[in-house]
Amino acid sequence: MELILKIITVIFLSSFKFLFGIGLAMGSGFNQIEILIFCVGGGMLGVIFSLYAWEASLKIYHKYFPRKPKPVKFSRFKRKLVTFIKKYEVWGIAILTPIITIPVGTVLAASIEHDKWRIKFIMFCSLCFWTLAILGIKLLLKIDFLRIIESAFPLFY
Repeated sequence: MELILKIITVIFLSSFKFLFGIGLAMGSGFNQIEILIFCVGGGMLGVIFSLYAWEASLKIYHKYFPRKPKPVKFSRFKRKLVTFIKKYEVWGIAILTPIITIPVGTVLAASIEHDKWRIKFIMFCSLCFWTLAILGIKLLLKIDFLRIIESAFPLFY
């Protein structure tokens, strides 16, 4: 029962804040394959939920508040954002998604790209990349995350 609760917690945390989910999975003592499956699976659940929840909320919003054309005022931030989007497209947003939260990255990607399958594929590639990169760093530096988490949160272990 305790193992199932740890798995559900890792999946749930990975679906919103991906890097915390990986840290919790490493600290919970899962092996590398389990970390990859649970964290990427949880992240993709967050992507799918965010993608379809955003689409539904936009439909409801536009039903009650129709779009009105208005002139766009460009600030320095908007110019940098447009430059970033033109240069890196959805791949840039996907690489930044685990650093920011999964729902925010998914909503940004959905505002740029309208093909949902492409968004899901790109987010999947990004989540796999981040998981494998963090696991590689862990193995190269021989960091014991279980000991770190036990010392940081002694009440939970």
